[in-house]
Amino acid sequence: MFDVPAWLERVGFRTLYRLADLTYALGIATPKRTVAGTYWSYEPTNPHGDDPGLAVLDRLPNDATVLDVGAHVGEHAIPLAAGTDRRVVAFEPNGESADRLARNATRNDLTERIDLRRGGLGDERGAVPFYRSTFSKCSAFDRDRATRWGARVAAVEEVPVYRIDDLVGVAGDDAATALGDPIPPPDAIKVDVEGHELAVLRGADATIRTHRPLLVVEVHDGTAEGDPSRGVGDHAKALRSWLTDRDYDVEERGDVWVCRG
Repeated sequence: MFDVPAWLERVGFRTLYRLADLTYALGIATPKRTVAGTYWSYEPTNPHGDDPGLAVLDRLPNDATVLDVGAHVGEHAIPLAAGTDRRVVAFEPNGESADRLARNATRNDLTERIDLRRGGLGDERGAVPFYRSTFSKCSAFDRDRATRWGARVAAVEEVPVYRIDDLVGVAGDDAATALGDPIPPPDAIKVDVEGHELAVLRGADATIRTHRPLLVVEVHDGTAEGDPSRGVGDHAKALRSWLTDRDYDVEERGDVWVCRG
């Protein structure tokens, strides 16, 4: 049977991403009002304007260091950096999204406050296939996620993946050199990585145990960690167990988990 809602959803997403291509091509930036303040973006929509995780992160001190893992085009990084002395280190493995983040940062005069790192994070170092989707937000290290809502895989690229523990304050480490200078201990880590949240946190285990940063995690459940044998809910259960073992309290705000140690 023909599924009309699913068809409409696919058409809607296709239209949205074509519109985004157009606004970037024409250089049309518009103000985006968020719970963390207003900034300018070439994106046609403002999906994180009332994001509860963004609101919590904006309560950090004005000189805080924030790691934005899965930064996309800067919907968190830019409002968190604007008008403050915060340092936001933004990690984005999708080249197209990273280019757009850089343009948005330049439009807001934030190239000195936002430290863009082009690469992925996980629990092991290496090169991993990354599926660049025709819907850029769907791009992921998992092919199934890259083809949601009628999207297609536009390209498969080998992307370097590092651990946060390799990058935080490890002067002279080759991983830190590959992704830029070592970064200071973070006051907060925001994670939005399309189902690989637990891998990112595992790769930050020493950093989390030592420095106890605020964790803001957007939980993508379903096919977790690229393992189709795991059912819906398994990833969330494993994630909560991992956090509990490290004495973190979890406050669920929809799909966003605010975790304090």
